Amino acid sequence: MDIKKIILVTLSILFFIIGFMMSSVPSKQFVETGSIIAVGIISMPAFYGMWKIYGRRGIAAIMALGVFALIIESIGIHTGFPYSPFEYTMPFGYKLLGTTPWTVFIAWSPLVFGAWLLAQTWFEHHWARYLAYLGILVGTDMILDPGAVARGLWEYTNGGLWFDVPLQNFIGWMISGTIAYLILKLVLKPVIVKGSVALSKHLWIGTLSLLVSIFLWTGVDAGYGLWAPMIVGIIIGTIIIKALFKTYATTSKNT
Repeated sequence: MDIKKIILVTLSILFFIIGFMMSSVPSKQFVETGSIIAVGIISMPAFYGMWKIYGRRGIAAIMALGVFALIIESIGIHTGFPYSPFEYTMPFGYKLLGTTPWTVFIAWSPLVFGAWLLAQTWFEHHWARYLAYLGILVGTDMILDPGAVARGLWEYTNGGLWFDVPLQNFIGWMISGTIAYLILKLVLKPVIVKGSVALSKHLWIGTLSLLVSIFLWTGVDAGYGLWAPMIVGIIIGTIIIKALFKTYATTSKNT
């Protein structure tokens, strides 16, 4: 098996185990510190991949989405739109305006970048790319949010049908995800050419942050007995791994 495939599978399993173990860690201080460190580590592959694929445009996209994430999160906390009323119940270090953790700047955009890169690679038609991107992003939140709520990282004021996560939250992810998509369309070159050198070399690392995030929170879901989100995580994670295997095999033949 190719080394990149080994890395993808190994890290997916490792982060699932880490997530599962996180569910039994009692210390709030450990959870806070560990979460900050984890966010920093997990975000690095996506940022590196965007830089290698897009160059300075990739760096601009990182900054633009980081700022947007802070703005939309702050609006959400103060108004309840677009995600439904919620609040962070873990400190996460410094908070912008006293409410929004600074880690939001680097935590959300790697998920967006991973979904963007996969959709750009899988499809050529604009609407197919957009729908695939949005499906990956919302599907990821269906895995992430239940585990985070169960872990006590944040909570929704009115609860919700999907393991204490409200439907409005997923609609909110569609809204913020769509805005992020438009930002990327504006900042980045509109097309990634299939089989390009940059794509074949760096697609896997550009999507790695998304992949390990999915398996991390799938593990958390498993630890808390949230079987439906866990199943969603296994399905989406497996689809992404298989797609990356296929894409890498195809581009390797063409280079």
